[in-house]
Amino acid sequence: MGNFSRDTFDKLKNYVGVRLQQGVPLIDADWNELEDIRKYELQTFIKWFIGDGVPKGNDGFHIVPIPSVNNDFVIQGGNGTAEGAGRCLVEGWEVMHPTSIRYRQQTLFTNPEKATEWNKGKPDNEKISALPALTVPAGPRTDLVYLDVWEREVNALEDDKLVNPLIGLETCVRLKREWVVRVVEDYRGSLPAEPVGHAFYSLARLLRNGQELKIEDIRRTGLTLAGFEDEIADARGMKANLGNRLDESLTAGGQLRQKIVGRSQFTVELENSYHTIESHLSNTANPHHVTAAQAGALPLSAYELDNRQLVSVSFSPTDANGAQRTINVGFKPRFIWSMGSANALLGGTYFGVNSYGFADLKDPAIQLCTCEFIQKMASAPYWSKQPYQIHALYGAQFQDASVAPIRKGTLSVVVSAVSDTGITVVFGRDEPSGTGTTYQKLDHFWLMLQMLVLG
Repeated sequence: MGNFSRDTFDKLKNYVGVRLQQGVPLIDADWNELEDIRKYELQTFIKWFIGDGVPKGNDGFHIVPIPSVNNDFVIQGGNGTAEGAGRCLVEGWEVMHPTSIRYRQQTLFTNPEKATEWNKGKPDNEKISALPALTVPAGPRTDLVYLDVWEREVNALEDDKLVNPLIGLETCVRLKREWVVRVVEDYRGSLPAEPVGHAFYSLARLLRNGQELKIEDIRRTGLTLAGFEDEIADARGMKANLGNRLDESLTAGGQLRQKIVGRSQFTVELENSYHTIESHLSNTANPHHVTAAQAGALPLSAYELDNRQLVSVSFSPTDANGAQRTINVGFKPRFIWSMGSANALLGGTYFGVNSYGFADLKDPAIQLCTCEFIQKMASAPYWSKQPYQIHALYGAQFQDASVAPIRKGTLSVVVSAVSDTGITVVFGRDEPSGTGTTYQKLDHFWLMLQMLVLG
């Protein structure tokens, strides 16, 4: 890292310049703040008033397939010169790519130790990762290719030209704009969290189906203010004023004038092309090779509850409030039927509570069960039972009022998380804490829950 006295730049102070005064020392903090102000003002202007994308007449960062290769691709660059380099604007930063390279030729793939070297002295939320090899799925999958851009310091240990030969010192360090093209495999609509100081830009989708690979370019291209001006001029036609154009095409009542836009303005080729329209009602051969994933469809198994497994969990006084059990069933659960029983020692006799419930695991999940409240008393009728319902897979409430201090507790089991292979349930114990003289918690109970998991 460079040796700086302090960093005084603050975006929210709205400073637009630094004015050097006579008779005072020139220090690094003032010089660096001036540079930061100018750089930030240019970056925010480009970001908010121009946008992200590839400029007109440039094909930078075009993701191009390699024939017969499905775990690599070409990142399109330029002709090897600064003027002819591939370019892309990302969050106000101009990113240059002099010559085309493959994904597997990038520095963070061929030399992953560079990630460790560049991460030295950085907090975790600023660190970068090396590039992994791309995988080939057995079936349909959509991957997203995106550009990751950041800046880092370069000193004389990396570039010896930074040493001034007249004095033999490195007077200043440099900031270098780095980039790498990364891939999110099995893309589900969100990119990873950006490290601090990084900017992302989506480049392409990899539409995979086993060994088959198609690439969909999603860059914004033709980015130029001059092109926008040409587009407006073309839209105006012979009439540069919007009012004149409306007067020519509309009647006083606002209707479209006859013969302004009509059949004669359509080409003969268009009129006679009706027979080329495809009928997708009768054509079942999928001529455009659309995959289920591209159409937003899920596999058939996602619509049917043809996966099922009977599982059980148990809890005892050794389990604290919030105890968890993770259950692996080998598929993503969608619905659960539950049946449970609990026994608790009340006045020297065990009393039992049965509970029946279900959980619909579609987000947001719905859980509901029928429970019972068992109370033991010192006098007639000596015990009572009352039903109730709670939002859980299982619930039971016990109270022993035949002893002093009274022992009581409410037990419950809820689904807290769902994964692609199972569920996690959490045990709840709502009981008095400590060793109070009026109420104490249950000391003897056993809970067993049976669940039919469907997916």
